[in-house]
Amino acid sequence: MDSFCEQVVKREFGIKQKLAVLVIIAIFALAEFATIVAYVLIPSAFIIAITLSIAIAAVAVILFSVSRIKNVEFDYSVVGNILAVDKVINKSRRKKVARIEIGNIEELFEASEENYPKDRYARKIDVSNGTNEGKYYCVYREPNRGKCLMTFSPKQKILDGMKPSLNRELMVKLFYKK
Repeated sequence: MDSFCEQVVKREFGIKQKLAVLVIIAIFALAEFATIVAYVLIPSAFIIAITLSIAIAAVAVILFSVSRIKNVEFDYSVVGNILAVDKVINKSRRKKVARIEIGNIEELFEASEENYPKDRYARKIDVSNGTNEGKYYCVYREPNRGKCLMTFSPKQKILDGMKPSLNRELMVKLFYKK
C-alpha cells in the first residue's frame, strides 16, 4: 500500500503582493484623474459615460486582483513515489503546478541566502509560504523542459513521506546531515 501525506501552505501577503496592489490602485487613480481632466476641458454627456464605465471597470479589476492575490494556498501531497503540488486560489479553483517523481529528484536541501542554486534552470517555481522559515530547494528534471528548481515549505510530515522514495545520497544528506 502506498503512503499518503498532505499539507496545505498559505502564501503570506508579502512585499511583492503589496506592491502589486499599489500599482493597481495607482493605475486606477491615474485613469480617474485623466477622465476628470478630460471632463473639465471638454464637458459633455459622452465623457460622463466614459468616466463612469472606467470607474466601474477599475473597481471591478481592483477587487478581483486584490482578492486573488491574497487568497493563495499550495497543497502538497505525497502518494507513493509522486510529490504533487497544486495551487488553490480563493479556496475554489485548483491548478496543478507540479507532479514530481521523488526518485528523480537530483537535489533537495534547506534554503538559505548562502546556498541559493546558481545553475540555469528551465523552470523556477516558488510554491513556498512566502517567508524564509522552513524553505527547501528541490532540483528535478522534467521530461519536456529539463532541469527545474522548486522552492517549497514542507513540514517534517511531508519530508518523512518522501523519505522512502528518495535516493540514498539525498536521504543521508537531508536526514542524517552527513
